[in-house]
Amino acid sequence: MQILMQVTISAVLGIAGFAVLLLSFRWLKTNTMSKRLVQYVETPLENSDLRSRIVRSQSRIITGSFGSRVIVPTIKWIGALFGRITPAGSIENLARKLMIAGNPIGLGAKEFYGINIASALLGVYLAFVIIRRGTTTLNVALSVLILILLYYFPKAWLQARVSSRQNKVRKGLPDALDMLSVCATAGLGFDQSLQRVSEYWDTPIGHEFGRVINEMEMGLTRRDALRNLSDRLEIREVASFVALILQTEQLGMSISDTLHAQAEQMRIERRFRAQEQAQKAPIKMLIPMAMLIFPALLAVILGPAIPAIMDAFKNL
Repeated sequence: MQILMQVTISAVLGIAGFAVLLLSFRWLKTNTMSKRLVQYVETPLENSDLRSRIVRSQSRIITGSFGSRVIVPTIKWIGALFGRITPAGSIENLARKLMIAGNPIGLGAKEFYGINIASALLGVYLAFVIIRRGTTTLNVALSVLILILLYYFPKAWLQARVSSRQNKVRKGLPDALDMLSVCATAGLGFDQSLQRVSEYWDTPIGHEFGRVINEMEMGLTRRDALRNLSDRLEIREVASFVALILQTEQLGMSISDTLHAQAEQMRIERRFRAQEQAQKAPIKMLIPMAMLIFPALLAVILGPAIPAIMDAFKNL
């Protein structure tokens, strides 16, 4: 009886396997659609441009770095998720700082506020994980440090971007004014000079001049566009430049002479700022010298004398 059952099961399995094999061969046969696709792909095209366009349309080319394709969209998504609970009072201040910083990675005020909240929540989670391992002094201190770092890191990063961009604008403004003066002396108008500088200088001040030109092309007056430039950057030198240009235009003075004098004044102020930073360098060097260099010098100088001093005290 068992032998008969085994033979029956073997026969059923054999028939089922044979049926699956036949169906597999049938499914492997190309259908009408696949034949048409093969014919379309394998048919030689007389026009190489048409072939290249077809290949580009059929294949999806991934461009950009990993950060621009994955990291930046993820950061924006997190910011938009937590930014829904953004208080209205913080939006204006954040929007102003982001505008001065040049809108890094295309972040809006709500998105940045959401990133700030997400960073703080991450700090709370990491601190909780560390505290669960033990309430020792080291764990508590590490938890507090992580909380402070992750809470203030987005704000510190934004402030660093604001300061960096403002310093770049201050540094490039005298050279841009020199070029504006040269263009104005050559016969170009002020608007054309701004456009030439924006096309030539791939710097923050060049981008800002290009934005001024775009605003004037959209219908704003020169006065309003220049005032927007001053409000957008919040730099004393730029505000002085805008006020001087508006006053020159109102009084009918020569723009080229005004720009030349302004550029010379900006270069003098830039030299004074460089001298100020150079005078601050010795004070800033005291901390690394006291913490890193002096202990090593003391160890090298006093290290060989320590055994002799200990022997002298033992003899006493």
